[in-house]
Amino acid sequence: MAGEFVLDAYAARSCPLKTVHRFTPGLEPPIDRPPDPPFFHDAEAIEAEVYGLLLAADAETADLRGTRAADTVAAEQATIAAMRAGAPLILAPTLPRDRAGHRTGHPSLLVRETGDGPGYHPVQIKFHRVLESTAPDSPPLYATTLGAPRELTTVPARGYRWRHRLAAALQLAHYWRMLEASGYAAQRPAGGLIGLDRIPVHGGQPGQVITWLDLAAPRVPQNPDTVPVPRDADPTSVLERYDADFATRVALATDALSADPHDPPPLTPILTPECRGCVWLPRCTTFLDADDLTRRINKSPLDAHEVTTLRGLGIDTVPDLAHTELDGLLADYLPRASHRDDAEDRLRRAHHRARLLDSGVALERETSGELPLPRHDLEIDVDIETSADDRVYLWGFWIDDPEAGEPYARQFVSFTDLDAEGERALAAEAMAWLRVLVEGRDAAVYHYSDYETVRLGRLAAHLGELGAWAQGWATAHFVDLFTVVRENFFGANGLGLKVVASAVAGFEWRDDEPGGLNSQAWFADAVHASDDLEREIARIRVLEYNEDDVRATWHLRRWLRTQD
Repeated sequence: MAGEFVLDAYAARSCPLKTVHRFTPGLEPPIDRPPDPPFFHDAEAIEAEVYGLLLAADAETADLRGTRAADTVAAEQATIAAMRAGAPLILAPTLPRDRAGHRTGHPSLLVRETGDGPGYHPVQIKFHRVLESTAPDSPPLYATTLGAPRELTTVPARGYRWRHRLAAALQLAHYWRMLEASGYAAQRPAGGLIGLDRIPVHGGQPGQVITWLDLAAPRVPQNPDTVPVPRDADPTSVLERYDADFATRVALATDALSADPHDPPPLTPILTPECRGCVWLPRCTTFLDADDLTRRINKSPLDAHEVTTLRGLGIDTVPDLAHTELDGLLADYLPRASHRDDAEDRLRRAHHRARLLDSGVALERETSGELPLPRHDLEIDVDIETSADDRVYLWGFWIDDPEAGEPYARQFVSFTDLDAEGERALAAEAMAWLRVLVEGRDAAVYHYSDYETVRLGRLAAHLGELGAWAQGWATAHFVDLFTVVRENFFGANGLGLKVVASAVAGFEWRDDEPGGLNSQAWFADAVHASDDLEREIARIRVLEYNEDDVRATWHLRRWLRTQD
């Protein structure tokens, strides 16, 4: 029947157009499925480890992981039975569908309230950090250990990352409302999050904890789209913020059920980082001008509310912003965008980028004079590659040595799953070669950002006398080209190596999709693909990508030396 629909726990925290597109009759996603998220962690292994600790904590824990493979009704019935039985912990529950409230969902676990209370609190496992350090005199963090998940304690000098993890809290509010609808909510509205953070509790060994949030406390900002001057609005609770945002999604879904799929959406799309993994991205871009702010400004982009504010002031495109008198704009803009303390600086940077983009300038010099890049008899460029488990498996060099003729590449690589010992052995091989090469020479090694020096520092501590030499020589002879670029230039599309080297030095990577995350996938194929040919192709792809990175810094350095 029309009007009968449910939304999951991600609806209120996600782009509202996802809800619109999902419920518009006859509208199919332009792509079948979103790309895999770029997690650096094995989500299934992390979840399994957490569940194992919780199972060991209480013998009466109800483990419902097997029910999710069954039909939804059976999974809901299993959860209801576990709640009726008063299980202290319920793993992988499926909450009873809240048809009146248009909600469906399944948190990672439910924890029964302490004492004799029959109600439950929702808990969600997150595959990122959720905590931050706080001042010693700040209110303590309320937490429970995985070994005693119902014994609340306090942790000083730690706090929840409200500024960056509001979305996770809204997810808990969704589950809380479902528990209320089912009649199994605890007396106090609270929910828990288990992040990747490992902290000591009462002097014990560091471990993951359940961070408990008071969902009814006025702790979070109101949605800036709903108040005229965000900075003047009183804080609201997670539940109140969720209720308002969820109600908007319900209204959008209701209207979408009778919408025409050929009509423009009721909201103008705003491209944000969330769009990278969305099946609806191709559809949304068709409704945006080619010069739309969110299509063109992709480095330090404005957030959704900042864009909405500019659109409300008649500024939709890069040319609109570029040709606007900035000081006059700020007077109208800042009160409406006061949800950010740095709103003025952010708009000034966006205005600067818009002017460059509008004039076709990729990189603008902000200083004058010769750049600090003295020439050396022997110049070497270095770039490393790391696997998804954060091991350096490739040290790549580009050597410009007039005594040897034309520049050439040298790579030290191990297409295996390295452990700490193997990673150090590869680093030692690379540093031993470098030591011989630069001995007695006027030499310098160039890299882009401090990634190589940071990793070298970590590894050098385990390489004995060779590591001490490498660390000392790097301190005196390694040159970070990114620092030179950052201190002297402003980039319309940022200052990443691929952006800068392509724009000003005319360098092109051989691969159509060069990037660090992609190279991790290629490395995995190079090591684990079942077909010999597939492994060999992936290995060549990795080696060529790494070589192109060091050749790019060589080309960029040559261009930088022409600037004065």
